[in-house]
Amino acid sequence: QIAPLPEVERAPEVIEDTTADLEAEPEEPPEEERPQAPEEASDRIVTEAEEEKTYAPASSKRPRTRPARPSRVAEEPAETPAPSTDDAVTAALEEDTSPPSGPPLTGSETDAFRLAIQDCFNVGSLSSEALGMKVVVTFDMEPTGVPVTSSIRMTSFSGGSEAGAERLFGAARRAILRCGARGFNLPAEKFDHWREIEATFNPEGMQFR
Repeated sequence: QIAPLPEVERAPEVIEDTTADLEAEPEEPPEEERPQAPEEASDRIVTEAEEEKTYAPASSKRPRTRPARPSRVAEEPAETPAPSTDDAVTAALEEDTSPPSGPPLTGSETDAFRLAIQDCFNVGSLSSEALGMKVVVTFDMEPTGVPVTSSIRMTSFSGGSEAGAERLFGAARRAILRCGARGFNLPAEKFDHWREIEATFNPEGMQFR
């Protein structure tokens, strides 16, 4: 017969209290970084304009505009009074310094012109001082042979006072206007030679200078 095994003393079983472990929430393991899947290629065609728009900055600073300069108001020139017709004729004649064209007046034409004025030259009412003086008179002519009234002027005198010269000039002016009212008989083709007349008046008559 086999002898029975001796009895082994069993250690008391220790029952651990796992209630606390069960009540405690288990710690979640750290989420592992998962490699992201590449984005699927889109079949949409991107134009250059959209591409520039995509990479354009969201906002940009607007350039500072320069302040508008005040516009300069043009100053209106002061209106000048229009010259009279006689003054305009005189100014035009004074500006025309070109030499006269065509042949000059002949001796007979000059004498006829001188006698035409002398017929109207009345010195009967002049003073004794004026009768001994000479005055140089200048005047312009129109193409019709009529003297320009406003152009008749005394340019110089000799032999007496200014008062005596004014009396003699008055007689000469009346003779020019009276005899030239209908126009002197002068050749039109020689107008450049008689458009401006300079004559010397004395009690004996007149002569061209």
